[in-house]
Amino acid sequence: MKKKVIIEVALNETVVRRENPHVPLTPEEIAEDAYQCYREGASIIHFHNRVPDKPDDGSYDSSLAGSAEHYAETMRLIRAKCDVIPYPTYTYPGAAGREEAERGMHPHVKALRAMPDIGLETFVLHVGATNIGRYDFKAGRFVYDRVSSHTHEQMSQFLAWCLESGLQPGFIVREPGHVRHLLMYHEMGLLKEPIMVHLNMSDSVPYGPMPDAAGVLSLLDMFPPHIRYEWFPHNYTTFVHDPAHGDTHRELNVLAVAMGGHIRTGLGDKPEWDGEQLSNVEMVRRMAAVARAVGREIATPDEARAMLGYSRAPARNAA
Repeated sequence: MKKKVIIEVALNETVVRRENPHVPLTPEEIAEDAYQCYREGASIIHFHNRVPDKPDDGSYDSSLAGSAEHYAETMRLIRAKCDVIPYPTYTYPGAAGREEAERGMHPHVKALRAMPDIGLETFVLHVGATNIGRYDFKAGRFVYDRVSSHTHEQMSQFLAWCLESGLQPGFIVREPGHVRHLLMYHEMGLLKEPIMVHLNMSDSVPYGPMPDAAGVLSLLDMFPPHIRYEWFPHNYTTFVHDPAHGDTHRELNVLAVAMGGHIRTGLGDKPEWDGEQLSNVEMVRRMAAVARAVGREIATPDEARAMLGYSRAPARNAA
């Protein structure tokens, strides 16, 4: 298989040090971890910025920072070390949430794209609506309950901005209908190819198809043959999961390698492997070895840019 594999790393998500002591939390730790992952073959780095939990508190465990300046600080440190493609997460409630209500979706993304020394290249956002409540199989009850949603009007406005600014978005899809949404946005002229999708599948959060080969195909088969797309598995394996399904994180990445997709790994998605608290670097190393074992070489950041249609330089009037 000649097509190269792109490796994306979810460095931290909302994982805290008691779950995995290797989790990078400070801007300096995130930048160094991104560099070490890059050396093992990673092209794309997704991270959640943190701020100290309290003044003079060095834990950085639970307070999430959503401002453009917080992300810009970390991205500058990453850029100084290597040429990976970093992108932030969503904004969070509070000041960032009020700003979003006033300026439209994800104002920090627009600000990062407009910064000449940052020029954010991509951002991955979810499509449509999903109940993302988590189920505890041991307790026999839901332990988390929240609806994640973007309206068509919100998406249309954001995608129009993406076209104007030159940022190439990616999309989290959880249901077959979400792929249909993307195809409609493409038909409207709001979305250019290749369409990049994260197949967000889970056993602990019971939405969409099961995280297995049949589930992957049920989503990919929604794309017509003439539409170009690239895909990554996007699987959270938490401490609250269905033990009957084993390690779906690794299984889905192996399927992606075998089926022409790409790799997304990292302790942000999977804090432990068989009880072992690995570093992000070791996760990348192991997944890269799987790809090479079946004849797929690892894409460099510039090769990933070409495959996914990313643009380094921020366009004028990107704000």
